[in-house]
Amino acid sequence: MTLEPPPAPPDPGVERRSPVRGILLGVAIGLVFVLVAIVVYAVTRTPQREPDYLSPTSGSPAGSRALVAVLRDQGVDVRTASTLDEVRDLDVDPARTTLVVFDYYFVLGPTQRRELLRIADRVVVMEPWDDELSDYAPGVVLGEGGDILGSRYETDCGLPAAVKAEAVEAWATSYDVSGAEAGVEGCFATGEDEFAVVTTRTRQAEVTIVGIASAFTNGDILDAGNAAFALNLLGERETLVWYRPSLAELEAGDIPTAVSRTAPWLTPLIILALAAGLAAAIWRGRRLGPLVTERLPVVVRSNETMEGRARLYERAGARGHALDSLRIGATSRLATRCGVPRGASVDEVVTAVAAITGRDRDAVADLLVRRVPATDAELVALSDDLLELERDLARHARGR
Repeated sequence: MTLEPPPAPPDPGVERRSPVRGILLGVAIGLVFVLVAIVVYAVTRTPQREPDYLSPTSGSPAGSRALVAVLRDQGVDVRTASTLDEVRDLDVDPARTTLVVFDYYFVLGPTQRRELLRIADRVVVMEPWDDELSDYAPGVVLGEGGDILGSRYETDCGLPAAVKAEAVEAWATSYDVSGAEAGVEGCFATGEDEFAVVTTRTRQAEVTIVGIASAFTNGDILDAGNAAFALNLLGERETLVWYRPSLAELEAGDIPTAVSRTAPWLTPLIILALAAGLAAAIWRGRRLGPLVTERLPVVVRSNETMEGRARLYERAGARGHALDSLRIGATSRLATRCGVPRGASVDEVVTAVAAITGRDRDAVADLLVRRVPATDAELVALSDDLLELERDLARHARGR
């Protein structure tokens, strides 16, 4: 009779795949994804404004000091302001003043914008977005046109500054005027009903929305007709107020901030929670005594190892692995007691055990190979039978 041997334990000599290779492979794949994401972001993102973009006092390519200097040479009284209080203190004549507004930090609220429309009869707003745009030019919304890389736009309207410039060259923010009220004029078309410059009239002032603000910067002012457009648009009145709000307007503004939206009781609650967490950390992290040193190597008793492995098998429900371990161990010990060679097959071990103990060979083979327990109780019973077989073999071996 030929018996099927139990599964052999893994050969230590067989090469195993190192877990380090798997970790390195995962890291490499992750780095590739990150690199691809960075490239896509760099290619598709819109240009980021420089911190001094359209600053009337900055001489960098993003600033507008050159334009301001030329306007002053032409006799325009250019005044700069970074807060609404400074604009109020200028006490200018609205009929003789052009107000330039560029809210770089998006800090102004609706109340402040309405007040700006009363300070001057002519207001030029640089690249407004969303709520800011709806406050200055009701009905005008952001469009889908425009060219972030910069394009040449020919004059296609009756705006005097645009007519004198004939063309401008800059990257543009597009504004859709299809839903605006009557009296709105667009210039430098970027699409159907979309323009880079829009002029409208509110109850308080004439408002010009400029989406080609880069044409006003030191780096681009000399391109095409940019200088003519900027000088004529901003130099029509005797006084020009260049208002670029600073972050200080957050405190004076009426737009909601994190501080204004925070309930009064929230800050004390956070402080109390942090204090409780710190106290708990000190309490649970206290030293319980000096460290105990232990001499190495530590010898672990075999029954402790066996019990620990048995618990792991039980927790994982790995009855098959537990059965294989029991049979492999029992077969190895039985072979040693019978004196069969180390490379003997299971058939030879079964034959030797049956000959020494006097048991039926099929019964021994059933115990070592064939029987498959269906429950944990049957597995325990099989384990007991294997132990009894080993004791029986030991008794017969001593009596020989």
